[in-house]
Amino acid sequence: AGPCPSGATRVPLSQPLELVGRVGVLPVQGPASMFLPIASPSGRAGQDWVDFGLAEPHTVLFHEPGSSSVWVGGRGKVYFFDFPEGKNASMRTVNIGSTKGSCLDKRDCENYITLLERKGEGLHICGTNARRPSCWSLVNGTVESLGEKRGYAPFSPDENSLVLFDGDEVYSTIRKQEFNGKIPRFRRIQGEIELYTSDTVMQNPQFIKATIVHQDQAYDDKIYYFFREDNPDKNPEAPLNVSRVAQLCRGDQGGESSLSVSKWNTFLKAMLVCSDVTTNKNFNRLQDVFLLPDPNGQWRDTRVYGVFSNPWNYSAVCVYSLGDIDKVFRTSSLKGYHSSLPNPRPGKCLPDRQPIPTETFQVADSHPEVAQRVEPMGPLKTPLFHSKYHYQKVVVHRMQASHGETFHVLYLTTDRGTIHKVVESGERERSLAFNIMEIQPFHHPAAIQAMSLDAERRKLYVSSQWEVSQVPLDLCEVYGGGCHGCLMARDPYCGWDQGRCVSIYSSQGPVLQSINPAEPHKECPNPKPDRAPLQKVSLARNSRYYLSCPMESRHATYSWRHEENVEQSCEPGHQSPNCILFIENLTARQYGHYHCEAQEGSYLREAQHWELLPDDGAMAEHLLGRARALAASLWLGAL
Repeated sequence: AGPCPSGATRVPLSQPLELVGRVGVLPVQGPASMFLPIASPSGRAGQDWVDFGLAEPHTVLFHEPGSSSVWVGGRGKVYFFDFPEGKNASMRTVNIGSTKGSCLDKRDCENYITLLERKGEGLHICGTNARRPSCWSLVNGTVESLGEKRGYAPFSPDENSLVLFDGDEVYSTIRKQEFNGKIPRFRRIQGEIELYTSDTVMQNPQFIKATIVHQDQAYDDKIYYFFREDNPDKNPEAPLNVSRVAQLCRGDQGGESSLSVSKWNTFLKAMLVCSDVTTNKNFNRLQDVFLLPDPNGQWRDTRVYGVFSNPWNYSAVCVYSLGDIDKVFRTSSLKGYHSSLPNPRPGKCLPDRQPIPTETFQVADSHPEVAQRVEPMGPLKTPLFHSKYHYQKVVVHRMQASHGETFHVLYLTTDRGTIHKVVESGERERSLAFNIMEIQPFHHPAAIQAMSLDAERRKLYVSSQWEVSQVPLDLCEVYGGGCHGCLMARDPYCGWDQGRCVSIYSSQGPVLQSINPAEPHKECPNPKPDRAPLQKVSLARNSRYYLSCPMESRHATYSWRHEENVEQSCEPGHQSPNCILFIENLTARQYGHYHCEAQEGSYLREAQHWELLPDDGAMAEHLLGRARALAASLWLGAL
């Protein structure tokens, strides 16, 4: 009530997720937002963030699963951070030499580290090196120069770049020539044969993600890469960008003719569709991709999570399967090509390192797009959800709750420097998605530049221009409201045990957990939530005052009740983070008890309880003050 209290730690989401094409969407109770404490959220002594000490406008992050450490590349140096359990994090730096060659301005003279990759016992480091891209090897604290290596790092840190390592082979989207290499290509820059994509198969591509998929036969192994490009459809109503997935055969050896000998001969691309036909909402701008392998090792069942946006920066998450993507490339006709396809058909991987026939290459090179589009999984072919937030990066953790059910938990970065924790549960045909938390990962709020998931240690590692933070996935102590608040949050990492909301990984025995039922609070030992403590305030008549009730759940209706009358109601999706009852002119009948109640299905919780009392002393002082003012004015008038 009155002015907002200082030190508040919860800032509720301004909009709930919009869920489409799903059955039985569950409401969500629990904090919509929290700030990650500097102390370890698990209660262990330690620090979960470390400051660089200076601004790093471009960072690249490298983390090996299972390790407590993380490497971050900055300007002319590499930072090493360690987050040991129960202890404060530590930082040390390794300076990387640079060549002060000719550069356009002072900023270009910097050596921005853009690539960190494990290679043998050491770390492979590449950077812009004053527009002379070079690499170094870091082994046991010793830095060794590998010389100028174009294609491993861009000339400027702002350039779109993607580098993929696979054994002794290296693939890159980085141009090798600074001034005459303006056409972006996907290249094999290290391996048996160097190859590049034809200049006409992509239109101003912005590369997002690349991966190698080992299929049933070794010769059939594929490289898939995801990108967006300019829309070839020049219709004024058509979107400016189109999202794509492209395939290449990993064993591609080039073609037979002079025109095809140095080019990928198995390139095909397909459109990625992310739209909801029922609401006519289309999301055509791919932002990020995360591949979640099948736990049984079936490559076709690998899930591909794509984050898309539209021109208004609203977002959607669509989920695809690698099996569906593979089928589209294997069976679809080519867009704009109406003759019979040559044999072997374009995009087919050939055994025994056979070269692709020239005719097959020519058809694919002139018609690189397949006609069939890649649509999301499930019978409805719709997004998992769409939202009014602008999401930029995504990682996904597959986990099992205490009762054995599998959940996919999405961590999505926003353009405000926060992370939304979204739980997907159930089978894909009847899956549910709900946003249960917003995480502020940094001590100094800033845009998130990089994020890495360690599923083994259940940690997120995120970096900004100021710091690096380790975020536990099982943040359970933030849920208030006792057993009811803990279970209504429906957080699969958390359960109620011995009077506390605890992580299922830290509890010694079974915990009380109920995530899917519509009324999980009824499983708590106490069938009703605790009443809010009574707070009293004395006020003079005719004064102005307001009562503020934090809307911790964006899926509940909050109401201010005075005696038996509802004075103010705030529905889910209410723009303000608080449900406010404003009393403009306090009268005698407005004194008494005020209750703020949160209603979610059959769950009713008293969130605030205030009693407004008359302040006779304040009223007397108010009248005395007016009398003094009147006397003073009469005295001045007499003078």
